[in-house]
Amino acid sequence: MRISWLLSLMVAPFLAGCTTPYSPPVFVAGGHDFPGLVGLVEKSGGRPVDVLLVHGMCTHDQVWANNVIDGLVKAVDSNFKADSSSRQAIQPAAAPAITIVPRTVTLAGGTVNFSALVWSPLTAGLKSQLAYDSTGNPSDCSVPGECKPKRASLNGRLKDVLLNDCLSDAVIYQGESRQAIRSAMVAAITKVVGDSEAKARAAGVTPGPLMLVTESLGSKVTFDALAEMVEGSASPQSKLAGDSAVARLGLVMMGANQLPILGLADQSVDVAGARISAAGSAPQDALTRLLRLTDRPKLTQGSFSRLSLVAFTDPNDLLSYRLQASRYASPKVDVTDVLVSNDSTYFGFLERPDTAHTGYRSNAAVASLIACGKPKSAKCR
Repeated sequence: MRISWLLSLMVAPFLAGCTTPYSPPVFVAGGHDFPGLVGLVEKSGGRPVDVLLVHGMCTHDQVWANNVIDGLVKAVDSNFKADSSSRQAIQPAAAPAITIVPRTVTLAGGTVNFSALVWSPLTAGLKSQLAYDSTGNPSDCSVPGECKPKRASLNGRLKDVLLNDCLSDAVIYQGESRQAIRSAMVAAITKVVGDSEAKARAAGVTPGPLMLVTESLGSKVTFDALAEMVEGSASPQSKLAGDSAVARLGLVMMGANQLPILGLADQSVDVAGARISAAGSAPQDALTRLLRLTDRPKLTQGSFSRLSLVAFTDPNDLLSYRLQASRYASPKVDVTDVLVSNDSTYFGFLERPDTAHTGYRSNAAVASLIACGKPKSAKCR
């Protein structure tokens, strides 16, 4: 009995020092209510809702795609049982290309067509150049043979994951490979939207609403691709698909927003001291560019008069930033910032940087908000 009491006394300070300050999530002042996936289904008038999922930095695969879809469906229907036998990915016909993982689910009395775009294979070849730096069993680097310097376990995890696997994706996209990756994304979105349009025409109805769920670098890649499609820089077929996608767009959900730091690569340094060239103007990024293009009248006559833009941010996520509503809000765009905790914070000192950045996909509170909206739909569990 005394031993148990002593153990409890020793463990108590550690438990008290473990907190999740943004669980439940905190909605930043000035935000708006938003429908969530279920809300789109309810507003679709019986038409299928299309959901485009795009991952961010770090290696992802079809398992990621199906896990995200399962998580969103389970947030609505706790009795949902995933059927792995029906999961078929659309393999790219040529490289560089993006694998499309489609799933159709009956949800909240309607039909939802998920399309997850897996673009990790595009950067895998270049990232393989960093394989020599992976943390492994330490070796004696002073003698001939493989050199594996000894790393502290957490430092090794961060070097392998955040630097060699994740941040390297951003370096690749911001460099010579940007157009190749963007073109592959344009092709993937064109196919998904084109197939949706064709099914709607065959059924004699107009296409239903479109929802984007993107993470970190994937947000910029998607917005860059859509802007290129709407501007007409791509093929006529992609231009039609881009116009249709933007007109149908009702909800954008972003996790791990990196637009502020990635947008720096699209700006020029002022010789007078690193000022933005257009004095007094807000910095432009991939999202402001896309929103500016969608202000054209012919692109705002779709299913929704207003676009809901929602960003989820763990303040301890070193690679992410709040969205800043003032930069994006307009009479046609509602912006909401949501603060979340993807992992525990220890003694107010540390949250694991890797899980802070990659934990959005497994955060049940985030999945619930994406699926059920704010306020929470009565159709959710």
